[in-house]
This record gives sequence, structure tokens and C-alpha cells, in this order.
Amino acid sequence: MTWIVAIAAAAAIVIVVVVAAVWIRRLRAQVVSEQRDLDDARRSTQHLETRVSTLRQELSEQHRANAELTAKLRGAGDARANGLWQLERLRQSRLAGTPTLPTANGPGMNVGADLGAAISLELELMREEVGTYAEVTGIDLGNPVSPREALAVLRVVQELAATLAKRADELKISVDRDGDVARVIVQAAGWSDAAPNHATLEQGVAALDGTIELRPETGMLTAEVRLPSA
Repeated sequence: MTWIVAIAAAAAIVIVVVVAAVWIRRLRAQVVSEQRDLDDARRSTQHLETRVSTLRQELSEQHRANAELTAKLRGAGDARANGLWQLERLRQSRLAGTPTLPTANGPGMNVGADLGAAISLELELMREEVGTYAEVTGIDLGNPVSPREALAVLRVVQELAATLAKRADELKISVDRDGDVARVIVQAAGWSDAAPNHATLEQGVAALDGTIELRPETGMLTAEVRLPSA
């Protein structure tokens, strides 16, 4: 009888040891899996932090480039404004990797139509860089549109798109004329953050003698810029 009890006890010990070994192996595998997931999460976080830093730098450079061109534009006469417009379209063609884009030039030129093409291309370049969908819902400035006004409108679109696209799901942009001012409206759908720094945007718009209004709503931010006719 004693030996039966001893065998039973030994069997019970073996079972406990086996179960413990299995449990330990499973625990180790779980720890390894969780550590791997943690390492992946850390790498993803580092990648996102790097990307955010890069985007902030790109936005800062865009603001600086806009400020430099705005300073040139403010005191530009018709001939110089036309030259700056041609240079801006050449810049776009280089960024797009396309042959030199045809630009409005000379008597009878349709700068308004060229402005529409320039804004569409700018949004296409932005979609490739940022990934946010953006479209032009309408451009109606009438005729004639001066190169100075076209460049001012394009600069505003670039500034607003660069600022809003990174925190929106979609941008819709319209340009029209309200009395004696050109009006640029950008609607940022999917917006859930606080409105961007108004002073920074206002500074760039004020350099063009314009005004800006930000209207935050649930899931939407609307920016409206009004520029005096050139």
C-alpha cells in the first residue's frame, strides 16, 4: 500500500512539474511576443516623431519662402510681377518633374486660367507629399486678373494648404471675387484640433494687405482670406 501511495505522489509531482514547465514556456513566449510588440511600437513612435519633425521643418521653410516672395511682390510693378509669376510657374514645373509649363504671357494673356492650373498643380504636389486629398471647387475672379493678384492668391493657397493639410482629412478650395476684393476660402474637413496659430497666418496675409478669418466648427475648419484687388 505504501508503494502505491509513493507512486501516486511521484506521479502527481511529475504532473505538477510538467504543467509548470508548460506554463513557464508559454509565459516566456508571451513575454517575448510582448517585448517584440513593444519594440515595434517604439520604432513606430520614433518614425512618427521623425516625420513630425520633418514636416514642421518643411512648413517652416515654406513660411520663409512665402515671406520672401511676399516681400518681393508687395513692391513689384506690373513687369516685375509678371516675371515673378513666370518664375513661380517654372518652380512648379521643376517640382513636378515635367517639361516647362506653358504660362500666360504677352497681350491677351489669360492669367486667370493659368492661376487655376497653378493651384491644381500645387494641390497635386501637396497630395503626393502629405497624403491629404485636396481639390479646387471653383475659381471665378473674372477678367482681367493681373499677375500680381494671381501670385498673391496662389501664395495664400500655398500657405493655407501647407498649414491645414497635415491635420485635416480633406481640403476644398474656392477662389472668387467679392466686390473689390479677391476671396480665398479653404475648408478643412475632419479637423478636430484647435485652430492654428492665427498670428502666424495673419502676418503673411497682412503683408499682402489682406485679412484672414478662421471659423472652427465641429469636424471642420474654414479659413477665409480677403485680398484687395491689385
